[in-house]
Amino acid sequence: MIPWRLVGAVVLAVGTIPPLFQGAVDEDRRDFYAVLAGVTGIAAVAYLAMGLGIGDVTTAGRTWNVVRYADWLVTTPLIVLYLAMLSQPTRATYLRLVAADVVMILAGASANVLPAPFHFLAFGVGAVAFAYLVYVLWLRLGVESSVESQGRRALFEKLRNVTIVLWGIYPVVWLLSTKGLGLLLPGTETVVIVYLDVLTKAAFVVVAVNGSDAIDAEAATAEAIFGD
Repeated sequence: MIPWRLVGAVVLAVGTIPPLFQGAVDEDRRDFYAVLAGVTGIAAVAYLAMGLGIGDVTTAGRTWNVVRYADWLVTTPLIVLYLAMLSQPTRATYLRLVAADVVMILAGASANVLPAPFHFLAFGVGAVAFAYLVYVLWLRLGVESSVESQGRRALFEKLRNVTIVLWGIYPVVWLLSTKGLGLLLPGTETVVIVYLDVLTKAAFVVVAVNGSDAIDAEAATAEAIFGD
């Protein structure tokens, strides 16, 4: 049997190398690379823990992993932060994004803990938070962005679109899993989640590093992260 969680840890650890290397040689964009390295680095450590069997909890007859949700609670706001650094929205918009993201993750964790039918209520709260996050990412950030560089806008739009599409698959997987409608085998669910996490983090980081030339050095400072 393939240890998919350990495979995920290795892939995510490898995905941390490009931003670490670029951050070491490119001081002007170090803030951007640090965020990217945090996304895959933290996820790699979390997957190593999960691969070693740490964090599995059985509640209401369903087994889920605490470490996975702790990982998502940290790394998904980092992805949102990177998108905000690219688009430079207002600080209020950025805080709304982070709040929606945190509510989405906590509601997803609650959906694993609560008994039926309340777990579907928690799932619904998470779905609404995700819908709001998509609304802000898709509509508000584009309107509020003060970035004039076409290349930087293109990089933001590419990463934003990939994030929205891939994050939208997680609720479907939950609905099909044993925690939802029970149509997905636990082993298959594990493989799908590992695959999604690798895409949403390692692939995200690779695309971001490859497109980092679109980030002008002047904007790559802490003062210029947000527009207001």
